Amino acid sequence: MFAITLLAICILAGALGQISWKHAMSNMEKIEDLEGLFRPETIFNIITDKYILLGLLLYGSAFFLWLSAMSTLDISFMYPMLSLAYVLTAVLAFFLLGEEVTLIRWTGIVLVMLGCILIMRS
Repeated sequence: MFAITLLAICILAGALGQISWKHAMSNMEKIEDLEGLFRPETIFNIITDKYILLGLLLYGSAFFLWLSAMSTLDISFMYPMLSLAYVLTAVLAFFLLGEEVTLIRWTGIVLVMLGCILIMRS
């Protein structure tokens, strides 16, 4: 049960990290090409943004928890379950970022969830 809890925390941390990064990048100037990406000002803005740093902290924490869960659970179980982070990220983007999620995307999200249910039953 401990490893499953770690896996759930990894899923949550990954989703929150993505939302944090999207929030940060939505408040910055659009990056339209490699030149824009590698401008010193852009790099500075990215590496000093508090939401980018929060996302890194979340991902770093998830990394260590993931390794701990790997010591107990099968990777053939864990990795597909990680797809729940995609589901959670889409739901959070809808509610927190106001992103539009079309019917076809919701359908895909439901299919991912059904796949995870099948994996959990194994």
